[in-house]
Amino acid sequence: MTSSPKRALRVAVPAVGLTAALALSACAGGGTPDPAATGFEGLELTVWNNIDFDPYQSLQKGYFEACADELGITVDVQTQSGDYTTSLLQAASSKTLPDVALLSTDTQVPQLASQGVLADLGSLGITTDGIEESIASLGEYDGALYALPVQAESYAIFYNADAFAAAGITEPPTTFDELVATAKALTTDTQKGIVLPGVGGDGSTPVYFLPFLLSAGGDPADPTSEGAAEAVDLYKALVDDGSLSTEYVNWGWDAIDQWTSGAAAITVSGPWNLVDSSIPFEYGTAAFPTPEPGESSQVGVLGYAYGVAASSDPNREAAAAALVECRASEENQIETAIQGGYVPALTSAQEAFVAEVPAAKAFVDALPGAFNSASLGTEWNALQQQYVDALQNATVNGVSAEEALQQASQG
Repeated sequence: MTSSPKRALRVAVPAVGLTAALALSACAGGGTPDPAATGFEGLELTVWNNIDFDPYQSLQKGYFEACADELGITVDVQTQSGDYTTSLLQAASSKTLPDVALLSTDTQVPQLASQGVLADLGSLGITTDGIEESIASLGEYDGALYALPVQAESYAIFYNADAFAAAGITEPPTTFDELVATAKALTTDTQKGIVLPGVGGDGSTPVYFLPFLLSAGGDPADPTSEGAAEAVDLYKALVDDGSLSTEYVNWGWDAIDQWTSGAAAITVSGPWNLVDSSIPFEYGTAAFPTPEPGESSQVGVLGYAYGVAASSDPNREAAAAALVECRASEENQIETAIQGGYVPALTSAQEAFVAEVPAAKAFVDALPGAFNSASLGTEWNALQQQYVDALQNATVNGVSAEEALQQASQG
């Protein structure tokens, strides 16, 4: 895998952060620091996350408790239910944020960092060494590192390899035209050629449309860009051919269920399906097709990163940073990926993930240069709905892609 140069946010560690630097070095290097030497002994820290399924939940609890033992501290790992963003914002307002929190990089990192309630991790000795730039930047806000990415979500084409073989198709499509032809060839009375979400409101449609838009050279910030029209035209062609049902406008995140049940041949999804042992057929993954042969596809990416609450107690901040760095070890990231279905942030962990789960290659290969929708700020909320409106107008009402996008952008 070819990757761009890594960003190293190395910052001189002030005297108050010396124990943190020593502890981080020991954890990152696999050694076990003397708890008394870290200066953290006796501290009690709280960790929040909101991913409540197993094995993910149990793995995270185990990681943090093992790291806490190494650092000589006590940790209370809590999984929050309900509206996690609201809980975080309320805690920030009342100055009761947990010492460490798992944060979504598209919304929660910028929301909290902009309020000044997160510690600058660079000043605490944490770097993004070994992390692809497109992933490292997910934890940044206004040029500083406020959360350390540990896992990412990108997207890929999933296809039913058994259905491909039965139809005599030997390779996944690499261009838009090939995707249309392949989906048409796989459409039968009992099998949809392709399933994609098209509903508005739940966020699924723009997430899965974005890689087609990007791969067509479209600018997510400009619905009237030429690439956007090509991507909408792709959906029109699939619907016109009968490969993508007009009912797709009623499908959301659960559209994938039609593929996992064998009722559809092709879909788009995230890495969580790589750990779904219930899929009853052989499948493959592939990069997103592009308008012309030989072009490079591109995907959107978001992730999860651990942030540290800003504190008036430098030693507490340092201990929390050491805990995050320990949790983010290569070994932990590999295990979480294989068992939990996330792409690791560390490049070395990604390579190990692909070696263990070859279908993960399509996700890992897409990460260099991946687009972070958080870079559009709150503007992305309105833009998402515009793309949904344009897709529905073009495919259901027969409006041209250009006109549908123009109308949506003005609406």
